Amino acid sequence: MNIKEELAYDFDFTKPKVIATEKRAILENITAIVMISEKALTVRSGSRYTTVVGEDFVIKEIGEGRLIIEGKVQRVEFL
Repeated sequence: MNIKEELAYDFDFTKPKVIATEKRAILENITAIVMISEKALTVRSGSRYTTVVGEDFVIKEIGEGRLIIEGKVQRVEFL
C-alpha cells in the first residue's frame, strides 16, 4: 500500500477501525451499537458490522463514533 492509499484508508470514516489488546478494544467509526453482553459486543460501521468476543466486558468510554471497552478480548470479527 502506498502513502496515498494508506492516508485514504486512514481517513475513510465508513470503514471500521479496531485497536485491540488482551484487555482492551477501541472501536472507531461506529454508527450504532447493535448488541452488547458480557461476552460479545457488535457495532455497525456504515454497511459493515464488527464483533468483539471475550469475557467480562465493561464500556469505559462512549464518544461520537468511538467506543472503548475493557475485559478479556479473545477475538475480533468483521462481518
